Amino acid sequence: MKISEEILDNISSLSKIKIDEKIKPKLISDLESILEMVEEMNKIDTSNIEPMSHPIDEAKNLREDIAAKEIKRDDYQKSAPLIDDGFYLTPKVIE
Repeated sequence: MKISEEILDNISSLSKIKIDEKIKPKLISDLESILEMVEEMNKIDTSNIEPMSHPIDEAKNLREDIAAKEIKRDDYQKSAPLIDDGFYLTPKVIE
């Protein structure tokens, strides 16, 4: 797909991003090459490929989520600058 300077100006206006005149030719070239790559990818037949939620099956590298009743609140709050009745006190951020 060819990208004209008018299309680039429209993209710039819609995205509220000012594009310097010096980089417009390079940006147009880069965007065109990206669109060409996407067009090539769209030509690939993926009808027999099952969609995946993640490209790696063994992506479950997190620890097992086990509920524990024991909470060491007093130990956790030892390093807090201000606490009151088990709550962390913070400065007011909204006036």
